[in-house]
Amino acid sequence: MFICARSLKKFLQPLEQATRNGFDLTVKLPDSQGTFEWSSRLLNMWLQGFRESIYKVVGNAIQMSRLAPGLADLSKRLEDRAREQQHSAADIAAASQILSETVHSIAVSAAEASGFSGQVAAAVTSANANDEENRRQIQSIGKSTEALGEQIHALKQSSLSIGEVVELIKNIADRTRLLSLNAAIEAARAGEQGRGFAVVADEVRKLADQTMQATQDVESLLATIQQQVDDSSTTMEAMDGLVKKGVALSSAAGESIKAASQDISTLIEHVHAIATTSAEQTDKVNDIVSQIGKVAEGTHQQLDDAHQLAVTANQVRDKSDLLLAAVGNFRFEGHQQSRDMIAKVISGWNLEKLDGADLDRKLVALCKQESAFEMICITDTRGIQVTADVAPGHFDEGGRKNNWSNRRWFLEAIKSKELVVSDLYRSVDTGEYCFTVSSPLFDSKGRLLGVFEADINFSHIVGL
Repeated sequence: MFICARSLKKFLQPLEQATRNGFDLTVKLPDSQGTFEWSSRLLNMWLQGFRESIYKVVGNAIQMSRLAPGLADLSKRLEDRAREQQHSAADIAAASQILSETVHSIAVSAAEASGFSGQVAAAVTSANANDEENRRQIQSIGKSTEALGEQIHALKQSSLSIGEVVELIKNIADRTRLLSLNAAIEAARAGEQGRGFAVVADEVRKLADQTMQATQDVESLLATIQQQVDDSSTTMEAMDGLVKKGVALSSAAGESIKAASQDISTLIEHVHAIATTSAEQTDKVNDIVSQIGKVAEGTHQQLDDAHQLAVTANQVRDKSDLLLAAVGNFRFEGHQQSRDMIAKVISGWNLEKLDGADLDRKLVALCKQESAFEMICITDTRGIQVTADVAPGHFDEGGRKNNWSNRRWFLEAIKSKELVVSDLYRSVDTGEYCFTVSSPLFDSKGRLLGVFEADINFSHIVGL
């Protein structure tokens, strides 16, 4: 069977046309009869299967690429949280170390306080014993003072009795002296016979004078003794008051010491309890410090894992970009639909000149009809933008006067004088995968006016 080269070329012409602007997977060989019937059916089946496979690859790559930013953001948050946890764990570890040292210091101080409280208790016990002894001695002094007071009182009474006796002797001596004077007078009257009696009377008078002098001396001494006894009595009364006050103070001090002893006993119990609890807390705090150290190590590992996750997310994004770059030159039905829609819109404008304000309104209306546009604009034949940057819900006057003369989409549209579809790329502004459709604009006489440019979100047109 002979195959005519011309027939074969005509049969394969759709494939040749499909490679002019990328690789158009929407191509379909015409149904043929006879020689190419089996080949046409087989190639169309192969093209359909290949188209479906590439479509799935692109869809999965886009979905995987969409996961990458979220994964990167999640890893960034995990890394930030892990870093915060690491810092917090380090701060907690430092604080817990200080707490451990503080608790240990408290335990040591409590132990020292416990030992010191024992010394205080011993001192209080000794003070209590000394107070009892002092109180007994003060009470003994009080009793001795009372006995001495009684003796002084008895001495005072005795001195009063002596005074009475001295007064009696004084009276007797005075009367004796008077009698001796009378006897002397009578002896003088008797003359010679009374001489001897006169001598006796004179001796009696002298004795009476001596007795009188002695009684006066005794009275003087007795007055001195009585004054001293009175002074001693006053002193004893004052001493008795002081002794009683000392006894009262000693009793009060004893009660205070007893109360202090009881309080100190309670304090000692508390100090012992604190010392025991502090020792237990020291062990627990040391365990906590150890656990916090493990947590700090864990947060360090989490930080490493989060960083590795971020690296992996970036790798996923990069691999997705490489995969889409590898298949981005294929054209699907969405590309063809976008081509047809834009060609239809442009032909309906019936342009005769580039009026920026009018074109802005046309672009805004177009964005309201189609949400897949990332951005659309129009340039003149030099590549200078004459419209605003227009997108669904967005209008930016700042785009005017941008120079796109060195961009591929502009150069290819100018050169081919046909509508051009670019390969897939990632948008710098949105991070979405897009392709650009650029078409030359002609007036009714076929003169070139400029270039229409549209960045289209690939995901929107394929329903991803």
